[in-house]
Amino acid sequence: MTLEEKIAMANQVRSRDRFGPVSPEELAALPGTETELWIETANGCKVHVFEERPDTLPEKAALLLNFHGGGFIKGRTDRDRRYCCTLMERLNCLVWDVDYCLAPEKAFPAAVHESYGIAEYAFDHAAELGVDPEKIILAGHSAGGNLVAAACIQNAETHKLHPCCVLMEYFPVDNTVNPIDRLSPELKQDPFWVKRSATEKLYTDFYVGDADPAQPLCSPIKADEAALSTFPDCLILSAGEDSLRDDTEAFALRLIKAGVCVTAQRIPEAMHGFTTNRTPGWERALDAHCKFFREHLQ
Repeated sequence: MTLEEKIAMANQVRSRDRFGPVSPEELAALPGTETELWIETANGCKVHVFEERPDTLPEKAALLLNFHGGGFIKGRTDRDRRYCCTLMERLNCLVWDVDYCLAPEKAFPAAVHESYGIAEYAFDHAAELGVDPEKIILAGHSAGGNLVAAACIQNAETHKLHPCCVLMEYFPVDNTVNPIDRLSPELKQDPFWVKRSATEKLYTDFYVGDADPAQPLCSPIKADEAALSTFPDCLILSAGEDSLRDDTEAFALRLIKAGVCVTAQRIPEAMHGFTTNRTPGWERALDAHCKFFREHLQ
């Protein structure tokens, strides 16, 4: 398949949105002020960021870097903005919603470089941003969780990032695996899950491109214990009705074995993407996020 054919197929996927947009009335009522930024990072990236700023920001404020989901091929949505504005208001913090580059236009490791680069920028420029470098949070959902894990693994060598805590939820950790092989024998008989697995395989293939998917920055579960032991305190949420449930929980166990302080929770009734899509279980997840973040911002 040529790159042009891949892009055409990705655009078809991007045009479909089973959850629909956030209403104009709800968007207009979101708190704070949104500013679109382009940040040039030390590692040579130019990263697209949407800043959500509360009306009144305290001195040496907290900063949350949010990395959205979308299978590495779909960009930020209004639902991501709604999530970020909710956290901004509840925590009275600055939020940067990172609109990282997408596959297949830019395959691995482009998004990894952007994600690490924007995190490094936040720490390097904390003073001019009015941010307390001890109150910077990394939060990733689905593909964004993979990118947060990759940034932490890279940081095991660079030691330039010092997040007070990390959130990763319902995220892929092993891009060497064909998604259909994650399914139980029963689910392999279910057309819904078979079709979903085929879609996930497409996402994975577009993201990995010609790279070796066994690299830890692509498949975080492949990282060694020494690298994993450097992770900060983590909140890891899995969705009970999600093909990535077992992967997410396996990574939590790897971190615990490496000595990391991990708060892990499964939301049994939840499906993939439930936090930002506001499907069953999202209120519990949002409360867990805020509780965990507040504990680490004190």
